[in-house]
Amino acid sequence: MHHHADLIGIHLAGEERPSFLAAAVAEAAERFDLDLHGLDLPEAMRILGEALPGDTLCVVGDIHTGQSTSDLRDRGFPAQTVLAAAAALAPAPVTADLLVPTVAGTLGSQAPMLVGAALDELACHGLVHPLSDAGTVRRAWRVPEAVTEAARQVLDPATLDVLAARAATVLSRLLAAPAPLDVFRHALAVAGHRAVPRDQRELLLRAVATGFEQRGDSAAARDVWLEAGNLLAAARLADPATTVRETAPIIQRARRERDVRTEHRARFLAAMAHDQLGRYAQADKVFHAHPLVSAQGPEPVWLDGDERREVRLGRVRALRLRGEHRQARALLDTLLPEIRRAQPHGSHRGDWPVATLEDARLLQLAGDVPRARDAAGRLVELFGRVGWQRHPLARAAVVVLTEGEHSPEPVRRAVADSVEWFGEDDPRTLELRIVEAVALRDDGEPAAALAVLADAETRATARLGEAHPLTLRMRRQSGVTWMAAGNPSRAARIFEELLPDQDAVLGASHPEARLARLDLGVCLARTCRPRLARPLLKEAAHAVQEYGPWQRWICSARATVALAELPGRLFPGRGNRKPLSLAPEPDSH
Repeated sequence: MHHHADLIGIHLAGEERPSFLAAAVAEAAERFDLDLHGLDLPEAMRILGEALPGDTLCVVGDIHTGQSTSDLRDRGFPAQTVLAAAAALAPAPVTADLLVPTVAGTLGSQAPMLVGAALDELACHGLVHPLSDAGTVRRAWRVPEAVTEAARQVLDPATLDVLAARAATVLSRLLAAPAPLDVFRHALAVAGHRAVPRDQRELLLRAVATGFEQRGDSAAARDVWLEAGNLLAAARLADPATTVRETAPIIQRARRERDVRTEHRARFLAAMAHDQLGRYAQADKVFHAHPLVSAQGPEPVWLDGDERREVRLGRVRALRLRGEHRQARALLDTLLPEIRRAQPHGSHRGDWPVATLEDARLLQLAGDVPRARDAAGRLVELFGRVGWQRHPLARAAVVVLTEGEHSPEPVRRAVADSVEWFGEDDPRTLELRIVEAVALRDDGEPAAALAVLADAETRATARLGEAHPLTLRMRRQSGVTWMAAGNPSRAARIFEELLPDQDAVLGASHPEARLARLDLGVCLARTCRPRLARPLLKEAAHAVQEYGPWQRWICSARATVALAELPGRLFPGRGNRKPLSLAPEPDSH
């Protein structure tokens, strides 16, 4: 610990708290005859602060006491200017590409050299701390909050205002390109400064919110949109139920004000949320079949190119969720050439990752697993290169990638990551649980698969509700797993209970509902009830117009129909096989 003029600075290797306390105790005993032994750090600093002269600043990292008045004023003009610029920013590392243009109007053409000398001077007095620049060409400095707070109090307010306004302009330019999170933090701090004009503030907040969205941090982006007063953009980033709730008053106000564009946008967001929740009738009512949309079209001429692509990709997703895979593919194919021309090498930004994910999903549903895995793997790789493994699009691509695995282990690793990052009850984790159960079942572990599905269904019911499409998928997979375990009677009961719920939520023509009827038909045939099985199996066999995996299901249905037409017991060799039973429930009705 040393004393210089009005400044007391404590410099520690590693800035370890116990070392600081020891230094503070020693300094208190030497200078002020105080005994601080046995006290914790906050109490020791409080007592030491009371003994310090009122014109003193004590800095250790961000632990401080006392208040500076003269020491900051004693610094040179460039150093004071740099501190004034830092006072307008957030308590985050600051780099020369932000500091130099911010102070250039004050320091003139020699700003780069003057800023460097000023930082050296400030570092010498412990007022800024250079950060390690190993492995990077962008050296950064940290200004303790104690210093910036003192600077706000003692430096010229007019200078602070001018530099805050200049920092806003510089930050807007930096945010036009991919920027580190520290720039986001500085932009948010500057946006709240009184000297920043309203339009500049809105520009900064919009850029920060967009940046957070690109990084996949929907929660942070939503908070910034709310701060900016853009309720529609904030509603877009909420969970589906919240989106429905928050768009309702926006739609009502837009109707009163005859604001067709805002009403159209809000209706679209509400419909996308309803589709995610499996509420297709409500989605049709609010958007797809609404008179306003019939008059304006789903993609009105007043949409710009970026928003039109965003709307079309949203419609592709809605069609896929509804099970209308052919229509989804046709609509996506109108976009893919344009997007691929604009981003020929792929990207983790813009429309390319959204379109590529939909392409992978539809390829998977069409039974083209190798191409689906290639597309999903490219997405995972691109997001991994920039350290955005938690991005929602990356996690959705992981689901596609793991569904093609032949071993449960890669799926378990993906589930473990999702649990660590998002929690057990997050829909992203729950969807991976279905993939895990299928992998376990295909690996000959039906009991383990059923345990995973039972836990996931309980969580999904509590988090999403019994009627959510994800919950219904879990129930169907439970039935399929009981079939694989050699218990068709129990599986049949699951399908019989599931089908009315599927028809009510998804619709009878949805692939999941049609598959459940096929599964039920197979179970009925295997339990010697051909009269009940035949209509269900024939219905599946008539689905020849469907493409992709339906071809495999159709072959299965046709084969079982042929067996169902035979007289007598269909599966005579299965009578002595003991089915898997995890509960004391009888094996037949």
